[in-house]
Amino acid sequence: MATILIVDDTPVDLHLIEAILKKDPANDSVTKAKNGMDALEKLHAMSDEIDLVVTDLNMPEMNGLELVMRMQTIYPEIPVILTTAHGSEQLAVQALEQGAACYVPKGLIAERLVPTVQQVRALGLAEKNYERLTSCMRTAEFTFELDNEPILFERLVEMLQQICGSLGVCEDSGQVRLGMALEGALFSACYRGNLELTLDEIDQLQLGKPEALALVEERRMTEPFRDRKVRVHAEMSASKAEFEIAFDGPGIDPASIPDPNAANALDRIGNRGLVLMQAFMDQFAFDDAAKTIRIAKFNADAC
Repeated sequence: MATILIVDDTPVDLHLIEAILKKDPANDSVTKAKNGMDALEKLHAMSDEIDLVVTDLNMPEMNGLELVMRMQTIYPEIPVILTTAHGSEQLAVQALEQGAACYVPKGLIAERLVPTVQQVRALGLAEKNYERLTSCMRTAEFTFELDNEPILFERLVEMLQQICGSLGVCEDSGQVRLGMALEGALFSACYRGNLELTLDEIDQLQLGKPEALALVEERRMTEPFRDRKVRVHAEMSASKAEFEIAFDGPGIDPASIPDPNAANALDRIGNRGLVLMQAFMDQFAFDDAAKTIRIAKFNADAC
């Protein structure tokens, strides 16, 4: 069974995070480390078993940022989720830029950690799909017109991140980060754009609240929401991957998207994908109508 490594210098937080993770039966195997140096020792001994690391940022001897940087060199295939206390957002953004997959504010860890682990794990497994076929690819260009069906977005993200990995645009944890950015764009286009959900309604949706789920289904089946589409254009080669995600609903006000360095930037789930895009992608912009999201990733080794 795959194992999650939890890293935190506070014993109470270690036990709390373990208890939260074990609410999901998929997280039954957990091991713990008290700081970054201890985590590296655990990884050296158990790297074949550990598939995910959840680490605090502020620790003695080696903090979470330093751990992320070391793991990118030694264990780049293992994704890292950060847990952050208030006031450490800038350090968290640096860690995202260095290779972490996501971060969860400690004040929201009970609600957000398990869904984030599920998302990161799913994207990591998707990297292995289609590997033999896409390894033969040299360039790729696709255009999709999608209904507002989340399962379609998930399958599309799996395909695009695998192609980008096979072409060499990004490798290992970079594919997970690319997948997080693409999911953020697609779900923002669907929920905030086409279905016009508020940030509060998106928060309730991610928590699985029945009234929010019912609202989504109602809007997917009624005018004017029913006929709105999400259009995706992707161009990928060994040197770069460029994506345009357009939607038919009202534009998303760019001023409503927090800067990744801002305190509480990831507190609202409806903003999270758009915030992560700024940290994970080399280019991120809206068109003038704020109804098309343009993101790009460049292969620095190919430049």
